Amino acid sequence: MIEPGSEPRTALEMFDRRVEADPESVFVITPDGVERTYSQIDAAVDRLVDVLGEAGVAPGSAVLLHLWNDPAWVVATLACWRLDAAMVACGGQSPVGEAARRAERLEVRVAVAAEDLAPVAELTSVVVDREGGASSIATSVAPRAVPEPSDLAAVFFTSGTTGEPKPVRLSHAAVTAAPRSTAVAYSRSAAFRPRAATSSTAPAVSFNPFGHRATLGRVVFRLFIGRPVVLVRKFDVETMQALAGRYAFDTLQLTPAMIYALAFTELDVALGSLRYVNSGTAPLPVATRDAFERRYGVPVLVAYGSTEGSVTALERYDDVVNGRRGPGSVGRVTDGTEFRIIDADGNDVPPGEAGELVGRPRPDAGLAVDADGWHHTGDLAQLDEHGILSITGRIDDMMIVGGFNVMPGQIEDLLRTHPAVHDAVVVPMPDDRLGDVPVAGIVFAGPPVADDVLAAHCRASIEAFKVPRRWFALGELPLTAAGKLDRRAAQRLASARQDAE
Repeated sequence: MIEPGSEPRTALEMFDRRVEADPESVFVITPDGVERTYSQIDAAVDRLVDVLGEAGVAPGSAVLLHLWNDPAWVVATLACWRLDAAMVACGGQSPVGEAARRAERLEVRVAVAAEDLAPVAELTSVVVDREGGASSIATSVAPRAVPEPSDLAAVFFTSGTTGEPKPVRLSHAAVTAAPRSTAVAYSRSAAFRPRAATSSTAPAVSFNPFGHRATLGRVVFRLFIGRPVVLVRKFDVETMQALAGRYAFDTLQLTPAMIYALAFTELDVALGSLRYVNSGTAPLPVATRDAFERRYGVPVLVAYGSTEGSVTALERYDDVVNGRRGPGSVGRVTDGTEFRIIDADGNDVPPGEAGELVGRPRPDAGLAVDADGWHHTGDLAQLDEHGILSITGRIDDMMIVGGFNVMPGQIEDLLRTHPAVHDAVVVPMPDDRLGDVPVAGIVFAGPPVADDVLAAHCRASIEAFKVPRRWFALGELPLTAAGKLDRRAAQRLASARQDAE
């Protein structure tokens, strides 16, 4: 029996409380409208626990989950936790070779794989359908366990935008802390909601692929507040249009690419019940944000963080609607987060000046820290007089042109404001006289325009040394498997175009 009024220590305990208090309330929905209650998910979890137990999963084990954003990953994650095992996340969009590399790196022996994905040959694979149902039937009941907050809950891999993807380990305490921080940012209350929302409450929707830490965060937050969630394998505007016609969404969590698609789609997407949108996982271009806000009449609130999670910030609705937002704003740093903004010598910079953002990570995060215990994010940031953080670029992306610092993000944002430009990427190219010069890859919105037209557009707003010296057309921006801009690939494309000239 759960002690009334106590706070859950783990996300598994949040789920158990929902099963006990509101077993017939809806927890997970799929785009076809099929609903699964807490009790139905619980029954599926129990069945998978026995299958995993027969496969050798025990307390302290790690299990690779090679799955899509379906109910199966929720069932499989909870089943791992019932055995006090950790889940290692690998989305279905990752090829089997990547899944094998992750398993080998973490010495994983058992995998749960979607039935439409090839199993990893070296592992004992449990194949499951969309619901998390296993194709084999266990003959014994595996012993259940109760994870401690300090036990390992999940392992995610970074996107690899700044190097080889690396594992990020999250304890049950870390998984549980995340929804509390989010709840404080939006409702000012860190308390677990003991009862599920009423059936008239609109669900949330998760378009993020499984394998992203944000996907777990979306579902655990809904566990925390007792609200159902629609899990969608892959975002497209048609699916969003259909879901918006069925549910009166009051909030949406979208990536910049999704926001762009909705801002410029020719389809009639009605979002009349929407109060705001949360944007995360990658920087949101200002031009995209403004276009979405003009079209739908609701603010887009930007979130900042990383898979490693050393610093997290969120824009707040009242700040944005009251004009407390500057260029690159990512909101206020969440309560309890230690951070600094420092110059090249490690000294704190005053408010209003830019420097590197550093944060104090959790002891179990496995992040590299300096001698004083600070993790260097590599992001350039500044803090304004309201206590609002802005991210102005990455130190690694900064180029030096004739002795002047140039941030490609500033040029990209400006280029996106030209009506002929759909998207842009700016990378440095070596120059004998200036060191580096900016070169721009352009995805045109229609017929291409001349280079000097785009150069004139830039010169009207930025200094001459920031204006790209060369231009090349792209069919689309190169992206990583995680859907983020791949600047290294863009650099290779720029070099290849230059060599071909």
